[in-house]
Amino acid sequence: MTEFYIPHKNTTEHWYQEPWMLLVLGGPAIVVIAALFTFYIAWQGSDNVLTKDYYKQGVNIDKDIHRDAKAGEYKIEANAKIDSPAGNIQIQLKGKTILPATILLVASSYARGSEFEAIQKITLTQSKSGLYEGLIKLTAPSDSINLNLWHIKIEGDNWRLTAEWHDPLHTTLQLKASN
Repeated sequence: MTEFYIPHKNTTEHWYQEPWMLLVLGGPAIVVIAALFTFYIAWQGSDNVLTKDYYKQGVNIDKDIHRDAKAGEYKIEANAKIDSPAGNIQIQLKGKTILPATILLVASSYARGSEFEAIQKITLTQSKSGLYEGLIKLTAPSDSINLNLWHIKIEGDNWRLTAEWHDPLHTTLQLKASN
């Protein structure tokens, strides 16, 4: 009589065919797959925290601060403009020091949202007293979006000027040394 009230299960069903078992194991399995996928995305898109020459850059920070201070001590000022059809750049320098015959111009441009980075080092020669000229390589007109912001560094023997130049093809840049 006790057998009448106890329901019997079919013994041919396996544990993995039970619907509750899929619910119990399915959730953690989905979480593990999602974690592996997230790890893959993070690994492929990771940014480098340190540059390859991080130690060298750290050592040069003190030197760069002194070079900026020297530009302020010499009261160096510069005006820069680009003649885009000819690809020339002209920089007029003034200061209370003897200006060198050549200066180095470093222009770097970064595109937001992409991996584009262009760095140009241009040696400018003195054509007149305080007027320096040189050829600058401009990117193609299709890449003109990359020319909207340049980071400029003008370097002499023991001084430097730095600035950001917005829309360099259509504006002139005025740099003054910070004191």
